[in-house]
Order: sequence, then structure tokens, then C-alpha cells
Amino acid sequence: MREGEEMASQAAPSFHQQHPSSTSPSPPLSHSSHHGFVAVHVGAGHHSAKNKAKYLNACKSACLAGVELLRSDPTTTPTQVVERMISVLEDDPVTNAGYGSNLNLDCKVECDASLMNGTTLGFGSIGSVSDFKNPIQVAAKVLQESDQGPLSLGRIPPLMLVGPGVAQWVDTMGYQLDRVETNPNLTKILNYNPTVDAPGASLVSKTALEQHIHYNGLLQQSSPMEASSFAKRKMDTTEMDSNKRHANSGSPQGDMLNDTVGAICVDHLGRVAAGVSSGGIALKFPGRVSEAALFGAGCWAQDPTHEAAGFACSVTGAGEQITKTLLARTCMDQLIDDDDTTSAAQKVLDKFIVSPLLRSYTERHAGFVAIKIDPAEVSLSEAAQHRTIRGEFVYGHTTPTMGIGYMSVQDSKPKVVMSQRKEGSKTTLFTRAITI
Repeated sequence: MREGEEMASQAAPSFHQQHPSSTSPSPPLSHSSHHGFVAVHVGAGHHSAKNKAKYLNACKSACLAGVELLRSDPTTTPTQVVERMISVLEDDPVTNAGYGSNLNLDCKVECDASLMNGTTLGFGSIGSVSDFKNPIQVAAKVLQESDQGPLSLGRIPPLMLVGPGVAQWVDTMGYQLDRVETNPNLTKILNYNPTVDAPGASLVSKTALEQHIHYNGLLQQSSPMEASSFAKRKMDTTEMDSNKRHANSGSPQGDMLNDTVGAICVDHLGRVAAGVSSGGIALKFPGRVSEAALFGAGCWAQDPTHEAAGFACSVTGAGEQITKTLLARTCMDQLIDDDDTTSAAQKVLDKFIVSPLLRSYTERHAGFVAIKIDPAEVSLSEAAQHRTIRGEFVYGHTTPTMGIGYMSVQDSKPKVVMSQRKEGSKTTLFTRAITI
């Protein structure tokens, strides 16, 4: 496959689709501390045409934030860049992460997030958390502490924290992180008018609440015992428009998305990092934890060495399916061992689709963004002066759509695309060579 093309795979021979380009290809880059590459995604699923511009703007804003950090501070690490980009995605209500996340059966937001440092191979994550504005920032603190080694009396620091234990840990460690209300006034949110009302102080958005009431109406028809009490009350009032009360398919916004947003970064030294953040599936049981918090499932990062390529990926899709297949780790294993990145990435998607671990599922939903960096020719200290870093950027998905953005520090603007799987195809794949 030629560089910069998107490939769709099906039972018949595969065909290729050229991306319309919104920015010219990056020229070869001279080496300095102001170089690097970032990529983000806003989930795999079915993104409505109505909200396409919002998703792509979210990708654009996140890429710009990451690149600005790389440009402005030569001491910035890839982990910090990924944390920053995902924070931007969490703050955007269009994404299913942080503010605006899907609501669980109890009409609450519960977020999962994780971050992996390719240099230390450290990992930190949090799960089922409701009381922090930016879950990825909490995961970053868990990563930071886990990389410090044993605690007093030789205790092992946690890699993952869940539920109420997260806030307790943050307080104990003395971190000052932005918090939100965990039991907001839902009726007030439902009647929110952005032209006259101040933004709410919780992670629950008006759109997410409307979607919850809509989905809950469908759930009440099929399984009344599981439906949430708040949504039941609202279905019986006139506070919702009739078309939202009586709709019987899709969501009010037309989006049917899977769990995760995420980001990856490689800096001028070839160091990499990856992260994910998720509000989880709509109407999930309280306490459910997605792949976004689980090691080897939602993200992976490892710097290049003299013997092996570097790699970073962020995964999205159906959380339970990704968890069972350890998709992030599987993606790394396949791409690191195969010189043909396009072929290796296609194998990842193909094996996922036919995995015997997923025999109980009728559909298989997954997507990823990844960077593969060529093995290091020199040490990191030498790289700061002499090394040109080469690699490949790749994304792929089995879902109808996936929103992606990517940008090098040398680019004037990000490339953002709502990748679409062609009718009759099983997968879509895109690769591009990068030079840093």
C-alpha cells in the first residue's frame, strides 16, 4: 500500500481509498528539540453527520495543545503531552470522556483513564471515578508515584485505583486536582440554557442526560427493573420534547459510540507515551471498569532500543472485547515483530474480528491509533544532536467510523479526518511514514 492511503479490507480483495488532504504532507524534518509528532482519536463507532464538525474540532484542539507544549518547552515529556491532549478532549462535551460522558444506570458519570510512559514502561490508571474534572490527570499522578518505586516499609505503590479509593489516595498524597460535584441537581441540568445559565459544576452534561433518558426509555420497555428512577420520572413528564420521549431507535444526537478517547506522542528524542480516557458505555452498571483503565488493553508505550522498535498505541471500541483480547499489547506484539507495518496492522484487526475469545459477541468493535519508531541507532543523549527519527503512523478500525487527528511540530495545522469504513468492508486502515 502506498504511503498516505486508507485501506478497507473485506472478504473479496481489498481496495484503497485516498484521503482528501486538509494539509500538505510534512517535509523531512531537521533535528531539534522543537520536533515531534502527536495523534488523537475521539472513539470508534458511528459518528453522526450532524456532529462530525464538533468531533473533528475536538481532535484539532487536542493536537494543537499537544504540539504547542512540544514547541514551547523543550523539557516537556511525551507523557505530559499526552496528558494535556486528553485533558482537552475530556473538557469537550462532545466526547465520551470527562465532562459530557455517558451516564450509568444510576444516572451518574463514572470515568476510567490510564497513561503509559514508554521510557520507564510505567503505567498508572484510575477506574469508576466521578469526582475529578480530568480523570487523565489523576492517572498521571498514579503513574508518577508508581515510577518512584517502593513506599515506606517496602510497600508497592498502586498501578490502578478505583472508586472512592481514588479521592482518598489523592488527598493522602497531597495533590491539588480540580474536583466536581458528584450528586448534581439533574433537573437543573436538564433545563440548562447556555445563553443564560452558568456552566454546571459536575461531569453531567445536558446532552448526556437527554441521551440517558432516551436510552432509559428503551430499557424500561425491555427490562423495567433496571431502568433508573430519575429517567422514569422524566419519561412521564412534559419536560422532554415528544420526539425524544417516543423515539425508538438511535440516540437524540444520532451517535452510537464506543468507549474511549486517547492520544499518543513521540518527541524529538524518540521517546513515546500513550493514554486513554473513557466515560464508558451508556447505561452501564455502576462500578463497571473499561479497557481504558486496564494494563495492556487500552494503551501501550515503549521507547525504541538498539534491538527493537519503539511503539505507542491508544485503543478504542467495545471495552469488554478489547480487554479480553488485550488489544493494545497484542497490537504492539504484532507490529514490533513485523517489518511490514501495514500488513501487521491489518493482521491485528483481522485476528480481532475472528478471535475465539469473542464468540459470544455478534459484532466486534475496535479501533486504534499507533506510532512505530525505528530502532535507536544512538543513545538518547546522542540523539539530541545527531539522530533523525523515522517511523510510521497508523490507524485502523472495524467500526463504521472513527474520528482521528494527527500533527507534527513542523505542520501549520493538524490533519483531522472522520475515517469511514466502506460498505461491505470489514476494516479500514491508514498508514503514513513520519520523520522527526
